[in-house]
Amino acid sequence: MRIICLVLGLFLVSNTLVAEPTEWKVAKGKVFFKSETDLETILGEGDSVTGSLDVKTKKIKIEIGLSSIKTDNKLQTSHLHDNYFEVEKFPISTFEGEVNQIKESGDVEAVGVLQLHGVKKENVKLLGKTSKAPNGVEQISYFTINLSDYKIEIPKLVFLKVNPVIQVKVKIQWETP
Repeated sequence: MRIICLVLGLFLVSNTLVAEPTEWKVAKGKVFFKSETDLETILGEGDSVTGSLDVKTKKIKIEIGLSSIKTDNKLQTSHLHDNYFEVEKFPISTFEGEVNQIKESGDVEAVGVLQLHGVKKENVKLLGKTSKAPNGVEQISYFTINLSDYKIEIPKLVFLKVNPVIQVKVKIQWETP
């Protein structure tokens, strides 16, 4: 009887040790932004996106390297990095929150804390869609950033060319176990 209990105990422990992984990792990602006014539309994109999603706890963390974000105009990009993002002081923007549900296809929502320009804002909502991809799950999320919420000032010289509310799209390829 002892041997049966020992074998059964070892079997249960070994099954626990080889439990299925519960974390998805960002395989690749892109971030896009748009500032649109009557005078000018500014588009930018970056590809320094990392992060993880715990399938069991539904906790998500995404980091965006702000120096990777560029526009089509080198001078605009320089102003973006130096005057708005201040990438020397604040190189990364982070979103940490919780996803309402984990699924390989359909609508998703995440609510959490967005840190940008050294300022944290709670209850930021990201709305998006997921779809099955060959090597995992693709997710596209949308949200807006009000520059004043993050103490990003628009210089008076260009305030008619820069919208104080920026539209953001994040596209992520999740690597699933």
